[in-house]
Amino acid sequence: MTQPPNPGQPFYQQQPSAPSAPVPGQPYPPQQQQFQGAPGAPGAPGQPYPQAPAGDSFMGNLFDTAKPFAEKFGKVFFYIVAGGLIALWLYNAYNAGSLAGDLDYESGKRSFSFGTFVLDLVFNALWTFAQIGLIRLFIELVINSGKKN
Repeated sequence: MTQPPNPGQPFYQQQPSAPSAPVPGQPYPPQQQQFQGAPGAPGAPGQPYPQAPAGDSFMGNLFDTAKPFAEKFGKVFFYIVAGGLIALWLYNAYNAGSLAGDLDYESGKRSFSFGTFVLDLVFNALWTFAQIGLIRLFIELVINSGKKN
């Protein structure tokens, strides 16, 4: 009783000898491939997995002094630092207004001094924007010093 071969499988002539004996001309019994992937697809048998382009990671560029890190990530760094400085400026003004308010000892609540808040915003605005400008100038200096003539 023999079974017909499945479609797509190669036909090997069976010999009347022992089932573990090798087929003449083949030193080993035939191996069937377990995975049928698309040719050239990543992870296909016999094909190496494609590597990512070199030097495109943030950490790779951070520690590689030969590449123009400031040109690539300077704008993002500037936006993060500027946002942090503005948030710190607003928090410090709120904190000054909160601490300058009167404390009610019976209820334990503190009032908010809006005048101190506004004055702190106005007087510290110049220093905050000067810091943002200095960060911008520093990034431009690094970008221009890294360019090769």
